[in-house]
Amino acid sequence: MKAPHRSALTAAGLAAVFAVTAVPSVASAQRQQAPGPDTKKVLVTTFRGDVEGGVKLADEIRNRVSSDFSIRTLMPTSKKDINNTLEQSGYRPDSALSPNDIKELAKLVRADEIIDGTVTKSGASYKVNARFFLPRDAALSQPLLTNAESSNLGDVAKQIVREYDAARKQLAANQACENAIRDKKLDLAVTEARRAAAAYPKSTISRLCLASAFQAWKTTADSTKPWADSVIAVTKQVVELDPKSKIAYQLQYDAYKAKSDTNNMVPALLGYMNSDPTNSALRENVIAEIIQLGKAHLAVPIAKQLVAENPGDPQYARTYWLVLRAAKNYKEAVPAGVAYVALDTAAADSNYFFRQVNDLRADSAYARAAEMASQGIAKYPRSASLYLYKAQNERSAGQLPAARASLDRALELDPKLAGANQTKGNICYEAGDIPCVVAALKADVANDPSNKDRDAAYLLQLGQLAYKKAVASKKPEDFQTAISLLKASDEINPSEGAAFFTAVSGFGIVQNSATTLPQTKSCAEAKAAQDALALVSTYMPRGGKFNPEIAGQILGAVPQYQTFFDGSAKRYCK
Repeated sequence: MKAPHRSALTAAGLAAVFAVTAVPSVASAQRQQAPGPDTKKVLVTTFRGDVEGGVKLADEIRNRVSSDFSIRTLMPTSKKDINNTLEQSGYRPDSALSPNDIKELAKLVRADEIIDGTVTKSGASYKVNARFFLPRDAALSQPLLTNAESSNLGDVAKQIVREYDAARKQLAANQACENAIRDKKLDLAVTEARRAAAAYPKSTISRLCLASAFQAWKTTADSTKPWADSVIAVTKQVVELDPKSKIAYQLQYDAYKAKSDTNNMVPALLGYMNSDPTNSALRENVIAEIIQLGKAHLAVPIAKQLVAENPGDPQYARTYWLVLRAAKNYKEAVPAGVAYVALDTAAADSNYFFRQVNDLRADSAYARAAEMASQGIAKYPRSASLYLYKAQNERSAGQLPAARASLDRALELDPKLAGANQTKGNICYEAGDIPCVVAALKADVANDPSNKDRDAAYLLQLGQLAYKKAVASKKPEDFQTAISLLKASDEINPSEGAAFFTAVSGFGIVQNSATTLPQTKSCAEAKAAQDALALVSTYMPRGGKFNPEIAGQILGAVPQYQTFFDGSAKRYCK
């Protein structure tokens, strides 16, 4: 029902009330009598669903109430009075109203109770659901008939009114229960609610009052009582009787929350939401709560349904995107994000691109992540961070030259961009450019001295790997690579480990040259060996603590090697 109609029902109050006749026009059994001072009035509106069937079933129920009840006890609001009020409120006669609109109508025609429901037709048969509720709250309801099938709506009306008659037996004690809660007489409220349930074993209304009384314990001196367990037990009974009881799920959720029972909080939330399926705002609230509980994957179908029901609405598109991200469903999150900014182009800010790139990267879609970063750069060409994101994903996609170019551009835009030099060092290492690695990591420390421990440790690790490779290959250039990395580590943050491996790498050159020099008779090799010995003598005294035994052996051999290489240099360097 649209908002203008809803307000029309309320606005037409005075005119509608005066339009209601003093004695309603009903079936002949009540037509000859006058209502008593305590006569209750029940409003029966057109059932929703099949138009013809909805009108006919409501007529049958009103007629059945008229014939089965004394007018001194209960009477239906006449069809004439209902239609007069509807017309004055801007509705067509026999309109099928929403529960909230029925509640407003009940106030206008001064009804005490309401019967409503749905009727669908399939061939010659009808499927009917019926309930009654109290005008003060459409959620305070009692199922009367559930999924009943019949070709005779008169028989269906008879079943509904018979169940309604039985269900009304709970009302007096239920009212006493509600009064006792208001008066904070909770023990009395519990007693009255149980009396109401005994009068009508299928009672939901009185059980809701019982659960409310238990819940009220938590704010009184009775707060030590097991109120949450008591609420849960009763609301479970209500949900069995009425799987769409909104109030039951509300109470149940509150109790589970008090017990920090996350596993049961989510089903209660979903039940609460499903009890009011057309309430989009409620679904958004439930989505937020489910995500907060760490169960985002359960919110995905809810958000997806909101999008389906509200095509073109950017707010719901955004909600769906964020829910997918929270659920770490990156494959669907990225296209959902694209769909969102297609509806709201202003939302495609730099943060949008950062999120999309991160999600593609989390899904190992590195090439697509780099492409997404390029899209962001097209819009924000001076964003150094987007160039960094692009480089990181180009590197992961194996596109090292492109990654290095992106990194260089990022550093042009912002020489102190956090993480850029570290990433450049990684890219250069994978490209085999050791001087670039050293320069990049030294620049990283120069920009932020707090990175020295991390960068020195990384260079030490790379140096140790290079040393192992050199030991296996026995190539002087491999030992020299290790030395470059290890010296850089020691320069950034001096350590015994870096000093030790720098020395043993130099000693590797010494040992190798001692074997090859007699054949090569090379002046350059002799001088390189002398430099390596100087490196050993410089670094090993400090690095010796890392492995004293090996350090002692190497330092003990230095004089002998020194004599050999000094003599070789004199012979070959003329």
